[in-house]
Amino acid sequence: MEIYINGRFLTQSITGVQRVAEEIVKQLDASLGENENYRFILITPKTHKRKIKLNNIEIKEIGYFKGHLWEQLDLPRFVKRNMLINFCNTGPILKRNQIVYIHDTAVLDAPEGFSNRFLTVYRILYKILSQRAKKIITVSKYSKDRLINYYPVLKNKVSYAHLGIEHLEKVSNQKLIDTLNKYNLREKNYYLAVSSMNPNKNFKLISEMLNKTPLKYDVALVGSKNNVFKQENISSDHIKTLGYVEDEELMALYKGAKAFIFPSKFEGFGLPPIEAMFFNCPPIVSDISPLREILEDQAIYFNPNDYNDLYTKLSTVQDSEDFSEFVVNKYSWKNTSDHLKYILSQL
Repeated sequence: MEIYINGRFLTQSITGVQRVAEEIVKQLDASLGENENYRFILITPKTHKRKIKLNNIEIKEIGYFKGHLWEQLDLPRFVKRNMLINFCNTGPILKRNQIVYIHDTAVLDAPEGFSNRFLTVYRILYKILSQRAKKIITVSKYSKDRLINYYPVLKNKVSYAHLGIEHLEKVSNQKLIDTLNKYNLREKNYYLAVSSMNPNKNFKLISEMLNKTPLKYDVALVGSKNNVFKQENISSDHIKTLGYVEDEELMALYKGAKAFIFPSKFEGFGLPPIEAMFFNCPPIVSDISPLREILEDQAIYFNPNDYNDLYTKLSTVQDSEDFSEFVVNKYSWKNTSDHLKYILSQL
């Protein structure tokens, strides 16, 4: 059975949804053997800017367009009636024989963080894809429940699978030293925050806390801006804005941080906190339902609307706690990939 994979994610920088796509594809590739019932083919635009090394999944470049036009016109024309898997919230709206990953309902539950154009496009896509796609997969029970709330038609065709951490690797002492020197940071002398620069991620709370409390440490912010998000001013003498960093440097920053701050007001899953925990970086996170589902009792929770609560919780951080065992035992891209293969077997 031929199954096609929407490879548009290779035209984009790696953030949350692109990470999910790449890691599931790698796990699918590693799991394929001689007796496999499926033949996966990854379809990409000719304009893709990232490469992915695969041993068993064929990669094909097709089409003339890019972006949404490639996805809506070139991709379905090539795939025809074969099964298509889409990992990044979008897919061709006229196609029925497809699986679509919708990671969260932020455009519905937290629209204030997005541009009007982005909201319009994605609300239309979600509504049509929910009706037409064979299956929708999401990343948490919370997101599953929210999707059903907005689209009752999904009650019997949406499932969820948590994400994984196998993309993380141990960091050498030399890499840690080099990275901290590059960004003028000292080990265990800074807090780290990682996310896209979406107002819903609530970095403004960190700025407010730093400007109104006597916090002893700087905060390093990692994340890239995107014109689909509304912009807000985040400024403090104690904030170091690092922008987008490569994976190896990000892992070193996790390892070197005193604690990880995640003040987000809305999430589907929340991958950065479990990445931090892999490196035994204590997670200080907003008290919202999806993070309670993912992190259970392993995190320190604070009110995302109260900078004083965040300041107070930071004072409770203990350097000696071991968080890695929890995430290593609980979160696996193999399990995420196996769930997809199970869904395919039921179609």
